[in-house]
Amino acid sequence: MELSNPTTTPTLNATQPLRGYFIPLITVPSHISNLVDIAKLFSSRGVHVTILTTHHTSLRFKQSIHDWGFKIDLHIVDFPFREVGLPEGVENYSDATPEQASQLFQAFMMLQKPMEDAIRAAKPDFIVSDRYYHWSTDLARELAIPRLIFHVRCYFALCAAEVVAKFAPHEKVESDTDLFFLPDLPDTIHMTRLQLPEWIQTRNMFTVLNERMDEADRECYGVIVNSCYELERAYADFYRSNLGRRAWCIGPYPVHCDKVGKKKGDDSKKHSCFEWLDKMGEGEVIYVSFGTLSCFSPAQISELATALEMSGHPFIWVVRNGEKLLPDGFEERITEQDKGVLIKDWAPQVKILEHPAVGGFLTHCGWNSTVESLAAGVPMVTWPLGAEQFFNEKLISGVLKVGVEVGSEKWSRGIVPNTDMIEKDKIERAIKELMSKEPEAEERRQKVKELSKAPRNAVEEGGSSRNNLSDLIEKLQRLKANEISVSTNSE
Repeated sequence: MELSNPTTTPTLNATQPLRGYFIPLITVPSHISNLVDIAKLFSSRGVHVTILTTHHTSLRFKQSIHDWGFKIDLHIVDFPFREVGLPEGVENYSDATPEQASQLFQAFMMLQKPMEDAIRAAKPDFIVSDRYYHWSTDLARELAIPRLIFHVRCYFALCAAEVVAKFAPHEKVESDTDLFFLPDLPDTIHMTRLQLPEWIQTRNMFTVLNERMDEADRECYGVIVNSCYELERAYADFYRSNLGRRAWCIGPYPVHCDKVGKKKGDDSKKHSCFEWLDKMGEGEVIYVSFGTLSCFSPAQISELATALEMSGHPFIWVVRNGEKLLPDGFEERITEQDKGVLIKDWAPQVKILEHPAVGGFLTHCGWNSTVESLAAGVPMVTWPLGAEQFFNEKLISGVLKVGVEVGSEKWSRGIVPNTDMIEKDKIERAIKELMSKEPEAEERRQKVKELSKAPRNAVEEGGSSRNNLSDLIEKLQRLKANEISVSTNSE
């Protein structure tokens, strides 16, 4: 891997490779890993890739790039710690306290100018940036190059968000808990106002930011989606045809990277949890994880811990910072009885889900976790918290029918505890329903096993995601050669 801070660019000619700048959202871990995976995929096709980021954020993925053997440059800009009063190294919401969230957001907004200056100096052939960098659409237009947006959302969530914005069905019900229908979608989907993001429920500063991002989405060249066509066929077609958006699904990224990279060893398999998993029976373990930014109250942690014990199923629970909130004696009891394993830091989630002992996933419905569970053929207990997770739940349980809903009813921001208390009885019921041997549960397991073939086949030679990546790179090459025009995503 080469580290660089380029200031000059050689004259381009027809024989030079495409040069792309990739800009991950440095404040959210899942956004970072996804865009780094996209960069790896482009690099595997001979594209000259540069990731534009900050120093401490680069430490999260530099080793991964090295281990996979990809030739990717890094362009480092300074993060304004001192200007906003943050300690050095706090560049991410997972490292920040709730009290530091506003300072972190302020620092993130201050990165626009140095990032713009870096891209202007480098003069790449295209930009791939997180949707939060809405300004990169205007910059791409100024440089007469395409900007591609990376979304952590699936096609279903993108379509659902579009019809909510277009038809405002949530404004036609009398209360926050009344069900409303999402019009035009291929399936019948109902939600409540409480399940929508707060900036949709009540106009605030984030409403304005999201409107800017939506406008930039419509004006950019196209969208890259972490999915495969076969998994969301109806919604991929709806997004492109009914909504008129240009998009390429080239995922799932981790599975796709496995096919094109040459990783040096696999340390994830050395994690201590696998020795315990190897002793468990096939499909009897429930895996529990709520992503990197989810936050629960002590009372909710206690309810979840009690429900896991009551369920009678062995479990792996990724608690991270939640271990200090666990009920007294809980960890000692489950360890002594060999009932469960607590993981208090990073978890090799993909490998855990692929282990034959894992038969269910209690998840917050983040799309990364969802698509990893689908690719592994593991059904889910759905417990959405914020972001677009309530949309994802509707896909999992309502459309694909491979999940059991725990009963979450209220959207919340990830950096503060969710106030929607889910009682232990509800959690226990959902786990038992998912893990049971009843015909409905067996049908769910068989369905998700069949679905798991789609994302894996898509990244094989000749698969839809492989072909979509080829098509996208070909179009970028033609744009560079001025064979086609850089029209907007809404045309």
